[in-house]
Amino acid sequence: MGDNPSVQTPTASCKSTRWIGAYLFGLCLYQIGIYFWPGGPPFILDPRAGIPVLLINHFPFDNKVIYPVEWITAAWLILMAAMIFFRGKFLKTYLISELVLAAPTAYYIGVLAIQHGGHFAPAFKDLLLTIFLFAVFSAAPAGLAAREIARLPVRSVGTAG
Repeated sequence: MGDNPSVQTPTASCKSTRWIGAYLFGLCLYQIGIYFWPGGPPFILDPRAGIPVLLINHFPFDNKVIYPVEWITAAWLILMAAMIFFRGKFLKTYLISELVLAAPTAYYIGVLAIQHGGHFAPAFKDLLLTIFLFAVFSAAPAGLAAREIARLPVRSVGTAG
């Protein structure tokens, strides 16, 4: 283990996992902060903006459903951040859930780019802001989690310990 730099020590793995958890806690603060915004969250600053777009355009849902769904995503992120930060576990669960939760926003970015936003947000700056939020809120932490998962030692089912 000592001579091969590609093999990670348990301490280094724990530190990088804790950093991912801390990063997720920061994202939690941002998401909760905009959900407590007076008068409701500003749509363009919502890192999960694709979820309301999907629920409004493809399902007959209104704000009575959308707001609880947004809060559920925030609660899920808090749970994942805590489990990753304090326990160093559930990276795979976080990665899968992040891909599912990020998919509607990726769809929304496509709507903005291809259809120039339709009746949502026709300005080019809105597209850039949405891409930036998507990169910071979804792509970066998912990429960090995927990298950390790839670095974990492979455990064989038939071996003890």
